[in-house]
Amino acid sequence: MVGGSDSELSRDLGLFSVFTVTTGTMIGAGIFILPGPAAEAAGPAAALSFGLAGLIALVATMCAVELATAMPKAGGSYYFTSRAMGPLVGTVVGFGTWLSLIFKGSFALVGLGWYVTEFLEVPVLAVAVAGGVLLILVNWVGAEESGKLQNVIVIGLVGILAVFAGGGALDADPGLWDPFVISGLEGIVATTGLVFISYLGVIKAVAVAEEVKDPGETLPKALFGAVIFVTLLYMGVVLIVTGVMPIEDIAASTAPVADAGGLFLGAIGGAIIAFAGILATVSTANAAVLTSSRFPFAMSRDGLLTPKLRAPSPRFGTPTFSIWLTGGVMIALVFLFDVEGLAKIGGTFGILVFALLNVTVVLLRRAQPEWYDPAYKVPLFPVLPLAGTGAALALIPFMGRDSQIVAVAFVGIGIVWYYVQTRRGEPVEPDHDLRDLLRGAQYQRSIEEKRSEFGELQTDRPHILVETVEGETHPHLETVMGAFSTHFDADLDVLTSTEVPAPIPLSTATHPVDDDWMATIESDLRVADHDISFDHVRTRDRTDALLNGINDQTQCVLVDWHDPIRTYHLRESHVDEVLRSAFPVRLAVLKHRGEGTIDDIVVATDSGPYDRAEIELADAIAATTGATLTLVQAIPEDAPEEAVASANEYLSELAGILSTPAETKLHRTADVEGALIAEANEADLLVMGAPSHPDRVHEFFGQTTDIVAAEVDSSVLVVKEPTEAIPSSRRLWRWLQDRL
Repeated sequence: MVGGSDSELSRDLGLFSVFTVTTGTMIGAGIFILPGPAAEAAGPAAALSFGLAGLIALVATMCAVELATAMPKAGGSYYFTSRAMGPLVGTVVGFGTWLSLIFKGSFALVGLGWYVTEFLEVPVLAVAVAGGVLLILVNWVGAEESGKLQNVIVIGLVGILAVFAGGGALDADPGLWDPFVISGLEGIVATTGLVFISYLGVIKAVAVAEEVKDPGETLPKALFGAVIFVTLLYMGVVLIVTGVMPIEDIAASTAPVADAGGLFLGAIGGAIIAFAGILATVSTANAAVLTSSRFPFAMSRDGLLTPKLRAPSPRFGTPTFSIWLTGGVMIALVFLFDVEGLAKIGGTFGILVFALLNVTVVLLRRAQPEWYDPAYKVPLFPVLPLAGTGAALALIPFMGRDSQIVAVAFVGIGIVWYYVQTRRGEPVEPDHDLRDLLRGAQYQRSIEEKRSEFGELQTDRPHILVETVEGETHPHLETVMGAFSTHFDADLDVLTSTEVPAPIPLSTATHPVDDDWMATIESDLRVADHDISFDHVRTRDRTDALLNGINDQTQCVLVDWHDPIRTYHLRESHVDEVLRSAFPVRLAVLKHRGEGTIDDIVVATDSGPYDRAEIELADAIAATTGATLTLVQAIPEDAPEEAVASANEYLSELAGILSTPAETKLHRTADVEGALIAEANEADLLVMGAPSHPDRVHEFFGQTTDIVAAEVDSSVLVVKEPTEAIPSSRRLWRWLQDRL
């Protein structure tokens, strides 16, 4: 990760400062302008819309706090998503979040101009520009000074609103709340999308996490408190406004809160509420400058923007260029868009960021990388984050087509910029992407499954069904048969089949099986305390005969592989048919090479995790024979350190599950197949998983498996779990690997 002492920020913000910064990002135009259109759309039930929006925001805040306590760095949602999903997704989120905050700040600056003109005859845009410059200067001086300004503003604002709420509660007419809902459930949901912009600032407050004292303790208290407080305040204000003014008057008002205050507080009260509007818009704009300027700062630290944006001021320790760039764009936008456009454009992308933060928590919890150790964890995982994601995305259709188009454009700009920046040859952090996180999650899920199911038998008295070719055996087959029987405490059912062509009656067909084949196997095996049964069948189809030999006690099927190995599909191969068939139990196919003992076993795979069958069957052979066991994995040479760390951790945890000691080897190489072949050639037995696509279109043995099995000098045991087809999760994973 890019960073160092020259780009670290001082920790100046305490609990109250973070609370006020967060509250200030939400109390603004949302409470002074949106109650009007919200009440017009949903009536008094607009209070429920604010409550629903607050609930969705609270879930996203929980996810943001978990991420912030695990990664207390400047950059907020950009930093979190880039570390989870890689720099491409991080770039899109960084640009989008930065711009959404800037749009909201510009919206607040215009609102500031409106409220100032209630007292002074000055141009609205002049006030917006002057306010923007002043806030840039305050944030440049330092986060502590900016936080102190927020404290003063929010205290004054809350005090005024408390007076408004107290007076309005006494004067509210319950008759004006009837009917409470004027447009049904659809109207409430649509209004939730309209007012959602009011909450966008909450998760942006974590962008200053690097400047928070004791983030693990401070962030949960400050952010949760701010969301709950502001939600209750919004709901109360809407109920008061709709309780003192008819819906028609609210719809006609440009300042419904101030007009409502004037009804029960008099002209002075109305002026005070208007002054509160000034405080609110200043608070929102100030919080936008403070938090949004940290996004280009964090992206610069990762090599995605010019290094100037990550250089702190020598005098104040704040990201000078980032603050001035953010403030400059914010001021420019007030000349380009109207208030409604600023609000909707910023809100749409903000909703996408909410959803991505929720998904990020799910991915990181599943992957459990070593560095991910949050001081706070979201409860009811993963239901709560996923429900929050769905609820947030459901609001996008209500945000307007223009906003949706601009949000898509933001995504395109972020993608283009990322590829332009990476082609400049500058180092970009982090060096992993979404595939690495998915792989880490797959590793962790694999370990959890193996821990819970390792060594679990499907029946109390298991049987191993063994298919031999014409009743013949060889040392490695007998070793594996004996190992399975001993380790799983299983009896052996030995089958040999004679395949009879269709014109010849089964009853008259001759067979080449030696009459002494059963006695020879019994003599060679010498399996104590286990029964051996034999069966010889004449059949039209050897695979059907093998399937018919499986019963309720069968634990595993072991097939002796005499067919030649070819790198492409062999249409008439019995082994090919076996591997493509739906076996209800584990399948193990042994290709023997050599007549000596099995002293060294290698279990090999490429970048994915091992199936449980590979590990358990290899462990069974090693435990019985005393052979050394080595777990080998090969990953591409350009795999990032994140992938290397995940793979090493996976191998280490996997070795700890086995009943026999095992070594682990991770090869980072451009020649994955060559590395696996080299390891296998040093052993007596190679154990590998069955092909991912054993069909007549793909290569005979998939991709890596067929090449390795064909070229190694050692015996090969190919195993397959009892599934008819590749699990959907693995198919999805392979599809992602091929395309990402």
